[in-house]
Amino acid sequence: MAARFNAWWFEIKSSLWFLPALLTLSGFVLSLLTVWIDQTLLLDERVEVSWLFGGGSEGARGVLESIASTMITVTALVFSITVVALQLASSQLSPRVLRAFMGDRGNQTVLGFFIGTFTYALLVLRTVRSPLEDSGGFVPSLSVTVAIILALVSVALLIFFVHHAANAMRASVVIDRAVGTTRDLINNLFPEEIGEAARSSPPAWMETRPAARVRSKASGFLQVINGDSLFHLAERHSLIIRVDPWIGDYILPGEAVASVWPQEVLDDEVVDAVRSALVVGPERTLQADVAFGFQQLSDIAIKALSPGINDPTTAEICIDRLGELFVRLANRGKPDEVRSSEDGSVRVVLQGPPFAALVHRTLDPIRHYGEGDPNVTAHLLGVLGRVAALVPAEQCATITMQASRIRASAMARLTFPEDQERIASAAAWIEDSCAGQTGEDGA
Repeated sequence: MAARFNAWWFEIKSSLWFLPALLTLSGFVLSLLTVWIDQTLLLDERVEVSWLFGGGSEGARGVLESIASTMITVTALVFSITVVALQLASSQLSPRVLRAFMGDRGNQTVLGFFIGTFTYALLVLRTVRSPLEDSGGFVPSLSVTVAIILALVSVALLIFFVHHAANAMRASVVIDRAVGTTRDLINNLFPEEIGEAARSSPPAWMETRPAARVRSKASGFLQVINGDSLFHLAERHSLIIRVDPWIGDYILPGEAVASVWPQEVLDDEVVDAVRSALVVGPERTLQADVAFGFQQLSDIAIKALSPGINDPTTAEICIDRLGELFVRLANRGKPDEVRSSEDGSVRVVLQGPPFAALVHRTLDPIRHYGEGDPNVTAHLLGVLGRVAALVPAEQCATITMQASRIRASAMARLTFPEDQERIASAAAWIEDSCAGQTGEDGA
């Protein structure tokens, strides 16, 4: 239940409606509060309060009507600009970055503040009465003053939004946001290497001993795994549970999602509990899916290399930032796959994508679509060479393998001998660098 609630809350926070709805509700509550103060203290009759609105009922109506009409017009403008930004981000960069735009706190705050100000002005307007009316005149001086203040703040927010919206559509800003989110996720999920930490591995017998299979009823991407819930379930029934897919994998209906030992104790209660611990959704998210962050950068690079875009500079920026993430990931510890009870019995096995899988999944598409561009290919090899010098020696085999793939693809596409020699030299330098690093560690 906790994992599903966290996934639901993550969706809510990333939506475009939640914060604006809260600010609109705040405008409603603020209007009730200020009108109540005006009615209770009769501030419109206190001439000594010079900073309050001092006009009559017609003046108050004019001010509030102007603010309300202006706010709804500007809100439509802000919404239109936001939609244009979403369209540009989807077509020029990648559809996978739309969630970041929708979850942008700047856009949400501006949109919500404008709607909240409109709601406030509209609700205060209904309380203004002229002296000729049966119930007597009433001008909510404090409420009108607050409306004017909100309008002035809205002007400042509009200036901020123009800058923010233009800045948010820059490719480097979108890339930096994706890198920052992925970097934070790596820091949270992957332990920092301190000393020689002993990390347990799944028992070898798991590959040969028959297991009961828990099959999914739903289809979608595996977004979150509630490891604590699975551990308590395994402790309570003396089970060993291994989740077979990785976070981010797409699960088909009826597909096996977990293996359970011993297979004789599998019943409906265990099956339902395992299914409820796996949160499946229609799209991948960056709540716990590190590979999705790498995928976003890879998609932006591929889009930049497409014939319709032809923006190799953006692809090279993505390659640089991917190198940054590879170095960070390779120098962090691997999350413990095995969770054991106090007596040392294995209870839960949660698998994750290894470093090699992330590197190949991320760079293979860039290699494929950039193999005809010698500058992009050389830049990719150059970044891999710098990464190889900064990662542990055991990860060098992955870098060397990817470099050999890049070299083979480029040699099959490039026709000029100068380009081929440039690529061959860069790939050979990576192999020599890795060989030297492995030799030094072995010595």
